[in-house]
Amino acid sequence: MNYIPFSETHQLNQELALDDARALRRVSPRWPSSTSLPGHARAQLRSPELDKYLEKEFLVPQLDRLAPRLWLVSTPRSSHISALHHQAARGREIILVENPHLHLVWKYNKIFIKPIPKYLLSFAFWQYLVESNAGNGDVQKAIIGLMRSYSYLIRYESDFDLAQEKGLVPKSDGIDNITWDAFAHLIATFEGYEDANASPRYSYGELRLTRLNFYSRISLGKLTFHHIDAQWGSYLNHFMVPSLIIFTIISVILNAMQVRLAAQSVQYSDKDGMAFIFVSEWFPVFALVFVGLFSTFMILFILFMFCHDIWFSRNIIKKKNNACDGAWKTSKSGVV
Repeated sequence: MNYIPFSETHQLNQELALDDARALRRVSPRWPSSTSLPGHARAQLRSPELDKYLEKEFLVPQLDRLAPRLWLVSTPRSSHISALHHQAARGREIILVENPHLHLVWKYNKIFIKPIPKYLLSFAFWQYLVESNAGNGDVQKAIIGLMRSYSYLIRYESDFDLAQEKGLVPKSDGIDNITWDAFAHLIATFEGYEDANASPRYSYGELRLTRLNFYSRISLGKLTFHHIDAQWGSYLNHFMVPSLIIFTIISVILNAMQVRLAAQSVQYSDKDGMAFIFVSEWFPVFALVFVGLFSTFMILFILFMFCHDIWFSRNIIKKKNNACDGAWKTSKSGVV
């Protein structure tokens, strides 16, 4: 892909320009002597390390490596992204991160989002990106994926206001304030890009961190994809609930067996005593049957959810490969 997504008249950052040598330079009236990328003072425009800086900022090699298996982690659809206002409605806290690997990764009530750097809204920067072919085009694909994700995150003016409040979107183009209308026009140009124009990771939208951690052990040879709980105590707490459930089930089974054996060794001649022995003998049996049925139900339910997710993901992939219609873009699993 060797063209610029938006025109110069629609750019939302006026702090960059290309010189005669096709190198970037600052033209900001606020920072006339600056030689760095807007908003990123450590990234020098004239530095031979600029391309490496961009690779570090946007490439996601680990997720690209996992991409063939990400259908096990998330719905295989790039539009599987809730708008910012809906993230709040789902009780998720929006956390700003700079690590591109964490963009749109969520866990329980948190979702991580990488902000849009000012220079990505500059026409001159895109000229440089296309002409320099940074990272053999991989950087451009990664940036397109990032920008396309924002076309889903910011659907309404309320999303735009929330994004600026959270620091996800620049408030100024270097001279004037950025308005909702101007941003909506620019970001809409990225929505039409196909998955082939973006990094493999961006064929998927939001990614569940718990599943990423699990499959990272298998595919990446890492203990976890990302640590949230840095303390071993907090990490081990995740194993306490299933351990307690297993311990409780085993305790109930052993106690029931013990009660039944004890009841069989007791002799009563009166009617009340015989009734007590009967209850003592058969209630443990009922408890064992109940525990067995409950455990079977839970195992079958987990297997059903796992198989349902796999079937749903494979069904979407099949529809995408057939490309006979756009039904796969709006398919929903029907299960939370």
